[in-house]
Formats: sequence, structure tokens, C-alpha cells
Amino acid sequence: MPKLCIAGHRHWSEHPGGVELQTRYLGEALRSAGWEVVYLCHSLQGRTGWQQLADGSLLYWLPPYPFGMSVPRRYLLRVLEEIGADVLYQRGPSVLQESGVVLEWSARRQVPYIFAVSSDWSLQRRFPTVGQFLRFRQPRWRSWLLLPYALWADWRLHRTLREASYIFVQHEQQRDWLLRRYRRMGVLVRTLHPELRRPVQKSSVPLVVWMHNYRPHAQLSEALALAQLCPNAEFTFVTGRTRPQQLAELRSRGILPKNVRLLGAVSLAAAEELLEQAWVLLHTGRYEGFPNTFVQAWLRQTPVLSLWVDPGGVLGRQQLGMCAQGDRAKLLQALQRLLQDSALREELGQRCRAYAERMHGLERHCAILAALFDGIAQRWDAEQLQCLVEEQW
Repeated sequence: MPKLCIAGHRHWSEHPGGVELQTRYLGEALRSAGWEVVYLCHSLQGRTGWQQLADGSLLYWLPPYPFGMSVPRRYLLRVLEEIGADVLYQRGPSVLQESGVVLEWSARRQVPYIFAVSSDWSLQRRFPTVGQFLRFRQPRWRSWLLLPYALWADWRLHRTLREASYIFVQHEQQRDWLLRRYRRMGVLVRTLHPELRRPVQKSSVPLVVWMHNYRPHAQLSEALALAQLCPNAEFTFVTGRTRPQQLAELRSRGILPKNVRLLGAVSLAAAEELLEQAWVLLHTGRYEGFPNTFVQAWLRQTPVLSLWVDPGGVLGRQQLGMCAQGDRAKLLQALQRLLQDSALREELGQRCRAYAERMHGLERHCAILAALFDGIAQRWDAEQLQCLVEEQW
């Protein structure tokens, strides 16, 4: 039985974010295909040591380390030796990825190491962490203080992208960026979510949902401004765990519009129920990879209107909503039209669901994931793996 180690930053049971959700679905898919799965994660609640999960996979809790350079190298190498994985997987920049220990162990033991890209900026920008710190990190004084760390983190990310055995990308444009910047072939593995398997139930009143763990680059204020201009629709904002910066931004606006309902962290089931009820999913973030919320919304026949993000150009190409390319007037016009035109919403919703089930349905693609990782365990090259994906996806 081959063994996969998912060396994540956090575990979905403590932090149900997009990265953690995708590692969960990957682990469950491979576990059902006969793989042994071990998660290696920081605990936000101070847990340490081994834990067996309900599906039979194992979880090794690590203490929370604040920076990549603070990860104890020898200790982590011993843990990796104890796990003895046949394949290693990391998704997106994280403290464990920055430490370089997992990559080092894979090279030492000649075990395939996969790095899955989770943000366009990781490939678009030469210094993505520096850019994030300077443009979006709050408070500003702390951003400047941590600038040397941001430079070091970007150097570590570039090293990972150069030395990983395989790079997984989320859409075609990421694959092009990877080839152009690093001369490497990426394997396109799409964001996956479970299919709904029943008719959807939409809200009887116009409902717009905005869903993003609060970050300054999510541009919550842009969405609140749109809510003021659409007083006949209800707007529900799901912002995740409350942060001081979020409260400061809300206080600066004074009284919220009467049609706005502001939620903090909600369960996965509650989030997906909101996306099902919604008439439109609104996205105002400045950058992403392939947002989980897009796929979750499409599977529930909810079109997406985005101010900036259009992963691989799929919104326009497949007609699953619209990306305004930063044009706020265009976004407002599209939102007002969708709220008023039920026939258009129905047409887009049906197209969204059909596309998402075909390209992003988890059950539909479990066998492909298993075949892909079997090929990695057998040391297939990236071109062979990409051919496998293109033939079967």
C-alpha cells in the first residue's frame, strides 16, 4: 500500500480554508483508492503527536511555528523518517514549505515531492510575499519590519518551484506562467468539490453572497459600496474569523447599509447552503488562484461576478458569470442585470452546474486522481502525467 504524506500548514478540522479543504478531498480520494494517507500539520490548539482520523488516515500534529526559519529541522526530519512516505505533497506557501525541510528530506530519500500552486501571484510576481506585505499587510509598520522575512520567504518559494519533483497548477494560465518563468511543465489538477446530486433551492428574495476569509486584498469595502447601490437586494458577507483590521475598516464606514448582513466564520455546510440560496456570488478580491467558492457556487447553479479574478479566463470563455477587469461600473451593471433577469440567471446557472460537474466534480474525478498519484509513485515524468490528465479529465 503506497503512502502519501500531505505536509500542510493547517488541518481542515481546525481551519477550514480553501487550501485545507482541497488537501482533505485529496486525502479522502486517495484513501478510498487504497493509499495510506498521513497529514503533517500545525495545530492551532496546541496539540502534538499522533491522531487517527475517522477514515483511517493518520494525522501528526506539530506545534505552531511562527516563521519558516523557526521550524526545528532535526525534529521534523525525524518525524518524516518515521512517516516514511512514498510521495510528499505540499500546497501553497506555508511555514513548513518555507522551512525547506520536507523538500530536503524528499531529495535525501529520493521520494517524489509535489508542490501545488495555490495563488496566481506565486507565479506572476517575482516577489509575491514582498508585494503582499507592501500593498496589503496591516499595520504598515509591521510590514516594513518584516520585509527581510518576506524576501527570504520569496527566495524559499522560488527554490521550491525550481526543485520540486512535480508542480501542480490550477488552470492553464498558471501552467503558461510556470513554463515561461521556470521552464517547467506543470500538471493541471483542477480544484475539486463534491457534486450536489439534487435540485437546488434558491432564495425567494434577491440574495448576493460575498465570501472570503478577511484579508485587505479581498477588498471588502468595494463589495459594501456595491451593496449601497443595490438597495433592493440582500447582501450577505461571510468574512471568516474576525480580525482587528476588519473591524477598523468597518468602523471607518460608519453605519452599514440596511440590506447588509455581516457574518464571521461559518461551517462548511452553512457556507454551501448560502451559496445555494444565492442568486449571485460576488468576488472583489485583487488576486487568487482558483477560488473554491467559484466551484462551490457553480455546482449550486450560482453565477459569479468578479471585479478582478478570472482563473484562466474561464468566466468569460465558459460564460459562467463575468469578470469586470477592475471596472467597477461594469461590475455594477452586470450585477443589476443579473438581479433583474431571471431567465438569464437560470441559463447561466444551468451552464455553471454542467461545467462544474464535468470539470470540477470530486466523485467524477477520484479515479483520475488515483491514477495520477500511481504514476507519480512510479516516477512518471510531468509530460506523461499531463497526457494522462488530458486523456481522462
